[in-house]
Amino acid sequence: MTAREDLRQNGADNSRRLGFADQTDPELATELAPGFANLTDELVFGRVWSRPGLALEDRMIATLSALTSKQYLPQLAEFVGAALHIGLDARLIQEVMIHCAMYVGMPTAVNSLAVVRTVLQEKGMPQPVADLYEADLDELLANGQKTMRSLHAERSEGGYAAPDAAARGLYGTAIDYLYGEVWNRPGISHRQRMICSIAAFTATQLETQQRKFFRSATNVGLSRTEILEVIAQTSPYSGFPQAFNALAIAEEILA
Repeated sequence: MTAREDLRQNGADNSRRLGFADQTDPELATELAPGFANLTDELVFGRVWSRPGLALEDRMIATLSALTSKQYLPQLAEFVGAALHIGLDARLIQEVMIHCAMYVGMPTAVNSLAVVRTVLQEKGMPQPVADLYEADLDELLANGQKTMRSLHAERSEGGYAAPDAAARGLYGTAIDYLYGEVWNRPGISHRQRMICSIAAFTATQLETQQRKFFRSATNVGLSRTEILEVIAQTSPYSGFPQAFNALAIAEEILA
């Protein structure tokens, strides 16, 4: 077996581990172009998904976040199924979509949550339920300020959050509902939410937010290696140039 064949086999094994059908099996083959399944096995599952330094579940959260942010809905449906296959809770998957929507727009949550609902229906799985606590506006503001400070420390009042910034009025809404509400919704940890944020900012090339959140990621328990791997994980889904640019910024920020 050649080195590429060995890599391809490893990729096929990883693909099956995620619950995907073997596209090189003649009875299952649905190739879009000659050799495309082999390319996917080698590049995506043999190389990227096999990289050390990040847990499988975290790689899946990063992937779901990139696909949600780019609104690649057919592929998102496939990976929602894969996420369920490896044991991710449906509520956690929903929260990935809601979290990313704060950065890429509420319509993305509507579209992506509809995908999750359809996948659960097709699998005969129940739709998630949750007992959500509803804070009043004063509590929402207090929770938002506390969460923002815990994430960003001394940088929480700088940039567009500064008192004299043009964005300050709108940023008040972000403090209430992004930091006070969404970051504190149950079903997903702050560490996992940070993975969503890093992947979303990489996929959509939001450099200002990358510079802020890459540094803040260490405050929720992500190591330098894990931050870099979250960025790398997005590369097959939102593009290698986007990942390279984000990695360069992360290297500078985390130095």
